[in-house]
Amino acid sequence: MAEAIVGSVILKLGSALASEFGTSLWTLSKEKASLLLAVRSDMEEIKSEMEMIQAFIRHADRTITGEGPAAVWVGQVREASYYIEDIIDEFTYLVGEQKSFGLWNAVVKPRLVSKNIKARHGIAMQLQNIKIRIKSISERRIRYDVKGPEEGSSSTAVTGRSTDISPLHKEDDDIVGLNREKEQLINWLKDDRANHMEISVCGMGGVGKTTLVAQVYKSQQIVQDFQWRAWVTVSKSYNKNDILRSIIKQFFHEKEMIPQGIDGMDTMGLAEQLQGCLVDQRYLIVFDDVWDVSLWSEIKDAFNRTKGRIMFTTRNSEIAASLASSSDRVFNLKPLHDNEARKLFYSIAFGGDQGGLSLGELEDLAKETINKCDGLPLAIVTLGGLLRTKRSAMEWNDTLRSLNWMLINSPQLQKMSNILMLSFHDLPHYLKNCFLYCSAFPENHPLKRKKIIMLWVAEGFIEEKDGMTMEEIAEQYLNELIQRSMLQIAKKNEWGRVKECRMHDIVREVAISISKKINFCMALEEQPSTGVRRLSVAKVNNTIQEELGKMSHLRSLLMFATDDLLSCSFNRKASLKFKLLRVLDLENAPIDIIPDAVGDLFNLRYLGLKRTNVKVLPKRLKRLQNLQTLDLAYSKVKEIPNGVTKLPNLRHLVLHNFQFVDFKILLVSMKTKTKHTWAFKKLQSLRGISSNSEVVRRVGDLTQLRSFEIAEVRESDGTELCASIKNMRFLQILIIQSADAGESPLKLENLDPPPPLLQKLYLGGRLQGTLPRWFNSLTNLKILLLVSSGLKEDPLLSLKSLPNLVWISLFEAYDGEELSFQADGFPSLKKLWLYELSHLNQITIEEGAMQSLKEFYLIRCKELKTLPQGIECLTTLQGLYLVEMAEELLERMRGEQAVDRQKISHIPIVKHAVKIDESWNTESFS
Repeated sequence: MAEAIVGSVILKLGSALASEFGTSLWTLSKEKASLLLAVRSDMEEIKSEMEMIQAFIRHADRTITGEGPAAVWVGQVREASYYIEDIIDEFTYLVGEQKSFGLWNAVVKPRLVSKNIKARHGIAMQLQNIKIRIKSISERRIRYDVKGPEEGSSSTAVTGRSTDISPLHKEDDDIVGLNREKEQLINWLKDDRANHMEISVCGMGGVGKTTLVAQVYKSQQIVQDFQWRAWVTVSKSYNKNDILRSIIKQFFHEKEMIPQGIDGMDTMGLAEQLQGCLVDQRYLIVFDDVWDVSLWSEIKDAFNRTKGRIMFTTRNSEIAASLASSSDRVFNLKPLHDNEARKLFYSIAFGGDQGGLSLGELEDLAKETINKCDGLPLAIVTLGGLLRTKRSAMEWNDTLRSLNWMLINSPQLQKMSNILMLSFHDLPHYLKNCFLYCSAFPENHPLKRKKIIMLWVAEGFIEEKDGMTMEEIAEQYLNELIQRSMLQIAKKNEWGRVKECRMHDIVREVAISISKKINFCMALEEQPSTGVRRLSVAKVNNTIQEELGKMSHLRSLLMFATDDLLSCSFNRKASLKFKLLRVLDLENAPIDIIPDAVGDLFNLRYLGLKRTNVKVLPKRLKRLQNLQTLDLAYSKVKEIPNGVTKLPNLRHLVLHNFQFVDFKILLVSMKTKTKHTWAFKKLQSLRGISSNSEVVRRVGDLTQLRSFEIAEVRESDGTELCASIKNMRFLQILIIQSADAGESPLKLENLDPPPPLLQKLYLGGRLQGTLPRWFNSLTNLKILLLVSSGLKEDPLLSLKSLPNLVWISLFEAYDGEELSFQADGFPSLKKLWLYELSHLNQITIEEGAMQSLKEFYLIRCKELKTLPQGIECLTTLQGLYLVEMAEELLERMRGEQAVDRQKISHIPIVKHAVKIDESWNTESFS
């Protein structure tokens, strides 16, 4: 645990030495120059000493659960590291403060300058003191005989092995050792003898309850039989209205179909909506990880009890028995048998790639490892993920010795907790802080890839490397934590990239216990220590301001509360206390004002105001010279202050507000004044800016952009915009929307060649009757959305050979009568949306086309009176979703003897939805 903190401090020392001493000494007074040289010399010396300590801390850190001199030494290193971190961040703050003075303040307010210089002298004295303290700690290492890596500690850096996602998290219907159990649960669910049924799945933590039920839930048999399905993960502090609301939203496949006003409904209103949805419908609802029988008692009356199936997972056998409709509908999940445990362990530890290892020499070690897991899949997967990183039998032996030591010396911990503790200790130092940071999020809160990566970067956990951005390195770290089974994949995007992660509840418990012990991270409701460095606020109370005011060491403040109790704005006094703060995330918090004092948080790297009621940003925001991320998505801010364009370290500027209007996606952008210099040359994301002639010219200087979203583009902007975009050679996401909500022309013929790495392209606006010629070169494109394009020629001819295209959406984009999907075209396509193509009357699908298609939407194509010709060739299709289509098309599918019924018999879900009196009615054809 101390190892991660030492590593973080070394990174911060390196960063401070590289960035804060760039001022030429010739421009400073003799006193200032001398002071700066002394501070730099001390920091360099401390950094060297800490690097020596780091070489020994890893082995000693494993004794943290025990007692004795080595454990005391580790504690001393940790406290000293925190002290050094405070000094560095204080120094960075003072540098930022000095830069903010400017010539005018230096003349008019000399007291401020004098105070700053005095504080710097204090920093110099603190560095002298900590230097002596660090040397003393190094001497104690020799006295305590703390072992170093040359005396048995093995490296765990992943080299030579595949960094693919763990097999456990791949989309695969074959779950090791649980196929019989899966079939039994499916049979129970499909048993027609009972109209309504509650099934409980019970078992100890880590035995695989959620994995088993998830496989049942997404199996083709269940998907086809229960078209109304919802999955709810129940937290210990659940809210029944949130649960009912989540179920309703999941029942409607698209946002446009969700009943209006649902977010403001009370329990009775939500219950009425549910009952209206479930009339004469077969439905399946899963409540995962239930801790209290009162949950079902509170909400069961909201459900139509005619054709429903409810499944619960719980660790508690008494709760399982109380919730099940009968005693023979309680499924007790047992640990895996030896052969099944062995198969699962081998699939994780070796993953089909033994990396040159001889399995023979590892056979006995593997058997010993499996025996220690007691058949618990979570234990098997965790140890398998750990040993997957090892290269030799000696390293396997070392790992097993460490586990044996922990089992003997920490008998108060359950075996599962000991295995997870071992896996944590085995993490490379650069992963430990990243892993613990995830425990700051509330139970069952999704860990979104983009956000967690930006937070890690803001905290200084990521070390820069040549040829890679910090965000790219952070994504590698995320994938490594998944590979080691410390995190689980919750959701992937359309082309298989991790979109959201989650922590298993047992893993989270271990992470929280470690975080508390070392003051790394705590939640406000847990009465956190005043020395805590990261605070999570999931529940608010009337003393929140008082509590926050005591925490002067905070680096991250993460607000997850949406209660009305937090009606006050972010308090000015509180913000003045947080001068070392690097992350301030107020997403969803009901605040409407950000005080000017936020502009004094010179260490701030991340400011999140997403979905807040903030309308105006403080003018002093321009003082935040270290700010890396400013997230204003879906806030009330309408215009960016001038100073934001002057922030030199800004990497992500998120301004957008996507609106879904009648199935149509519209980008609502934000205006910016352009008369000032744009200093953010490091910008990687510029999402949701309004166009004008100055903007389209200046964005050409942002050559590091990976994501660019611009709206209100006029026809006259086209040439300049194309020239600017061609400079963005790293661009992966491009969204362009013309003026008048995408109805005006877009002139994009000159975007040739387009950025070579482009993966997602959204064009909203009229094109020139046909797709630009450069579309043929988009070989890396994965998602294409065309809106109001006015195409006269079939666009599929230009798109069919793009090898990586997984999703096409045509929204009022094509004015022709026919679309033809030719043989062998669109080999990777998984999602196809055709919306309001008003003249379309025929779709032809040749055999061999779209061989990977899973979802097909036809929305308001009123002239299409028959199903697409060749739809029976789409053998991978999982869902055909029709919205307000012609009655003639629907009649050809109604009834078992209908003309086109056989053509869709292989598709698990076929639905039609029509809006009547502001409500959506659905009809199933499956």
